[in-house]
Amino acid sequence: MTGIWRIAVLVLLLANCALLLTRLLDTRSDAPPAPPVDTRIPQAELLIESDGDDRASGPRCFTIGPMSTLVQQQRAEDRLMPFADRLRLRSTEADRDRGWWVFVTATGRSAAIETARELAERGVDDYFVVADRALPDAISLGLYEERENARQRLRQIRALGFDAQMSIRREAIPQFWIDYQIDPGQRAPWRFILRASPGARNFRIPCWPP
Repeated sequence: MTGIWRIAVLVLLLANCALLLTRLLDTRSDAPPAPPVDTRIPQAELLIESDGDDRASGPRCFTIGPMSTLVQQQRAEDRLMPFADRLRLRSTEADRDRGWWVFVTATGRSAAIETARELAERGVDDYFVVADRALPDAISLGLYEERENARQRLRQIRALGFDAQMSIRREAIPQFWIDYQIDPGQRAPWRFILRASPGARNFRIPCWPP
């Protein structure tokens, strides 16, 4: 009798296992198929920045700049020196607008001094006589970043009877660069230099003669 009960329990266990397996298979067959990949949609790719073509057979040359001070150029040189085959320091000049200049012209030094005295008598005390190459012996009445402020000053001086004028004031400022050459497979720490020199760029150039 005990043997019969054991056989009955085993049969029931096998039947339950078979029923569970059937349900699992039915669930998988009812699941919706995965959507097909649309080949028109561009797939995301991992992009790796590099200093040009690392597979180039010859040396590569770059320039980095402009940097606004000699100190920035010196620090950049120190960073590049362990990685570069050759370095070349150079500088250029660029025009920069300083602002709007209000002034009164004069025919000579004595006339400028006399005009300055008259301005002082009319209550204008913030002026000075300059020896500008383009406008010798002009009387400067202020340099303004905002154009409207310069216009207001212009109207004030003209209301006093003086022939005041206004123009953009420009100046030449130095800019510093470093040209460098690196061997194939070598990388330079140019990103650190750009962080320390806002406005600078790093780009490839033809290599210069040795």
